[in-house]
Amino acid sequence: MNLDICTKLFEPFANGTLYAGFSGGADSTAALLAARRFRDRSGCRLVAIHFDHGLRGAESAREAEAAGRFAAEHDVEFRCIPLKLESGPNLEARARNARLEWWRKLAGERSDAAVVLGHHADDRAENLMLRLARGSNVSGLIALRERSVVAGVTVLRPLLRFRRAEIEAFLRASGIERWAEDSSNSDDRFARNGLRNRILPDFYALTPGSETGLFRSLDALEDDAEFLDQEAERRFRSIGGQSVMPLKFWQEQPAALRIRLLRRFLTEQSGRDLIPNRGLVERLTELRDTNSAQWIPLDAHHSLRLRSGELSLMPYPRRPEPERKPQLWDWRRKPVILWNGCCFTAEKVSSPAAVTLREALFDAEKLPCPLLIDLRQTGDRLIPFGETAPKSLKKLRIDRKIPAETLLPVLRAPGEPLLVWAPGIRHGATAPVTPETLEIIRLVMQTNARQ
Repeated sequence: MNLDICTKLFEPFANGTLYAGFSGGADSTAALLAARRFRDRSGCRLVAIHFDHGLRGAESAREAEAAGRFAAEHDVEFRCIPLKLESGPNLEARARNARLEWWRKLAGERSDAAVVLGHHADDRAENLMLRLARGSNVSGLIALRERSVVAGVTVLRPLLRFRRAEIEAFLRASGIERWAEDSSNSDDRFARNGLRNRILPDFYALTPGSETGLFRSLDALEDDAEFLDQEAERRFRSIGGQSVMPLKFWQEQPAALRIRLLRRFLTEQSGRDLIPNRGLVERLTELRDTNSAQWIPLDAHHSLRLRSGELSLMPYPRRPEPERKPQLWDWRRKPVILWNGCCFTAEKVSSPAAVTLREALFDAEKLPCPLLIDLRQTGDRLIPFGETAPKSLKKLRIDRKIPAETLLPVLRAPGEPLLVWAPGIRHGATAPVTPETLEIIRLVMQTNARQ
């Protein structure tokens, strides 16, 4: 394993600062050593950043102490940053967002600074499988690239060409016999851990040669994604700065470019990274101009407006006071509703796809209308999707490790004892999508909506 091949990736920052994410594990240790080698040659500043998530008590404290000691022994500036995670579901996403906020503070919007992370080839394979399950396009499937920009932060991943076994062998050859082993990595309840520990090893064993083939496919996908992204950028330059675009322009674009162009357009107009989902793109494709204005909800702050054959990004109007009491939602006639800091949207989709905890798919013909948006009540119960017996919402919330004070609304069918959906906690079994379903409706809840 030759770390000198990382030099080209680091060269643009020879006169700047490299912030290396350093957990003390094997991969982050190798990435730190690669960055230190470049620092010794170029004279750039190198800072090892250790995030203490505060999730594993004494084990976390020992890892932080060991990381600081290793950095000192190798003459690397070190900083330990304690993280305070927001409450709610999806621990991995909350931890990732907390780290990203700090990376933005340290290196965001700086041309002379970059973040160095220890992702390696095996991470690429795991990421591919996870993104496939989410319905990602080719750019999403190979989101781990040697150089990328995330929320204004330049991220460098110098180890993507190396397997985990190569990295560990390199460390041992360098006289490093011990590194941090996060005990939570053995918890197969997390999807990535299950892939790493069970599913991928079994898959490789069942299909000889599949490891090599998988990494070749990743390289080919990256070539395809790079071409599509470059072509989308070229086409976008022809419309850059325009706030209103004909609907015909969007519908004439090839499907693979339409979603990329639309993302660039929405991001430029809103000043934030708005990522269009597949449902939005499908609806845009099927949209037809009418005499009255039509609205397509995007998030809690924006919607697309079609008027006189032209599409533009518009903000939601502000309301003076949030609605605190239960509210009926006629989702058929009013596909967007704001309630108590939450934005609920209802949109038709052509086929079922993976959803997050704040999204739910239903058979549109069987889903009650209107629904009642309400606060959680003592004794609330729900039949989880895929099951037949009701369960206490309190138990489902505790299983998700969601604190009791977290404000997550629920949806009820008026007069019915069981919940239809508990966003952020569990999808109910009401009106499930089956092969006989003729029309699928997707409900989405987003928080921090402006009233």
